[in-house]
Amino acid sequence: MTLDPRTRQLSLPGGETVLVTDTVGFVRKLPHELVEAFRSTLDSVHLSDLVVHVVDASAPNTDAQIAAVHEVLGEIGAAEVPELVVVNKADKAPEEAKVLAHAIEGSVLISARTGEGIDDLLQVVGDRLRGTDRVVELIVPWSRGDVLAAIHREGEVVGRSDGGESATLQVVLDDVGRARFAEFVTS
Repeated sequence: MTLDPRTRQLSLPGGETVLVTDTVGFVRKLPHELVEAFRSTLDSVHLSDLVVHVVDASAPNTDAQIAAVHEVLGEIGAAEVPELVVVNKADKAPEEAKVLAHAIEGSVLISARTGEGIDDLLQVVGDRLRGTDRVVELIVPWSRGDVLAAIHREGEVVGRSDGGESATLQVVLDDVGRARFAEFVTS
């Protein structure tokens, strides 16, 4: 596993590459002003294929913290994005972590400090993402500036290389975007 900090791309075992975006931590009753201040970061969440929700097993009242995250996800229109709960601090609070991980179906138990469970986490992330890949590679001639602008408005460009006659873009698009730009999709 390697993370390229410049592109925020994580290489998973098996060769998959995923875009990683970290958001502001959510707290109970997150002030509206704070949600607005982090809007651009949070807006990318609804485009995500998977929300990796890290829960601190050693923190008090984890149920309320989990509920607060779900509330904020609802407020930003991301309640329907698939979620993977990662229960962290298996080393610091082993009993609490095991109970919490057991209570949340499909969760993964890890210790970020010791590395315990990280291989399992990467495997689960890779498995979950294989079925939801929305990154499309497009080749767009420079003469189609209108299409390039539309792609930037409708999708999230996660990679780009410029050629003499065209730009090659890796873009996160929903089904409507894929259909709209189908003539530019590489085979």
